[in-house]
Amino acid sequence: MGNGAGGLPAGLLEVVERASALVILPHDNPDPDALASAATLQYLVRHLAEKDATIALGGIVGRAENRAMLRYLNINLVPVSDLDLRSPGTSVALVDTQPGRTNNSLPPGKQAAIVIDHHPAYCSTEGIQFFDLRSDYGATSTILTEYLLDSHVVVDNKIATALFYGITAETQDLGREATAADMEACHHLYPYTNKRRLAKIENARVPREYFRVFRDAVAAAVIYDRVVISVLPAVRYPDMVAEVADFLLRLDEAEWAAAIAYYDGGLYVSLRTTQRDANAGQILQDVLGSHHAGGHDMIAGGRVELARDLDWRQAAGGVRQRLLAALGVSDQSGAALAG
Repeated sequence: MGNGAGGLPAGLLEVVERASALVILPHDNPDPDALASAATLQYLVRHLAEKDATIALGGIVGRAENRAMLRYLNINLVPVSDLDLRSPGTSVALVDTQPGRTNNSLPPGKQAAIVIDHHPAYCSTEGIQFFDLRSDYGATSTILTEYLLDSHVVVDNKIATALFYGITAETQDLGREATAADMEACHHLYPYTNKRRLAKIENARVPREYFRVFRDAVAAAVIYDRVVISVLPAVRYPDMVAEVADFLLRLDEAEWAAAIAYYDGGLYVSLRTTQRDANAGQILQDVLGSHHAGGHDMIAGGRVELARDLDWRQAAGGVRQRLLAALGVSDQSGAALAG
């Protein structure tokens, strides 16, 4: 897409200016990339269109680093239940997610006006007034960084810190699926970041329960050839599943790591790999269904709702078996990690 007024992509500013009310909606249980992208779009709307936009929260912000990000960078979220997204006068901007995905709270039948995401295109773009989908970028925050720099507005240090952390968290310090665009964005952002606040976010304090989850995850982990999988007994928040999957991938004999857990009526699954030529997102979509999962080559996540009469452990066992089959590994070769 070309650039339009104010250095922004053509059409985006026009959509914002036409909106009676704008709600920015990241995916449920937003991670640093989603939070930073939403906060930056809100900042640009305020400065370029002289309009206020609301950032809506579906789910919860549970991870300590993410809560610290909200606190130290003054990112304000409004529960989606407090907003009327169905109103014809409300325009919705999806960031780091897309229409039709089960990981966001866009009401059925509501058309998103704006979609900005770095994941592969999962949806039809018909009817979307402005969309920018760049699956060749490592983070949605990189897209928003380019918007920010092209707009020539003052680079606020909190916004710069949010974007920098959003990119580095999503790409594991530019070591996972990072592209030249992500590296260049970080290069431009770093001088503007608040180093003290960034350190507080990266080293956020965690409760004792946090360590219990990792202890239980290791105790429950089973190695199947080159795959390690842990079905977690319980999690305090959905993001823990991704944290555990990242942690398990550090096992030197593992090429794939997965964590599965039940939370609030749904089964959450995170999949990670060290193989750069793999497609973790497609594999998890094959296992959970195309609308229930997504991701990139090396990182994927998904969620499926469970029927009330279905035992979640039984459902988790079924997901584990299908995942192993998709990876070409026998479920009879398992050996307990802690053993």
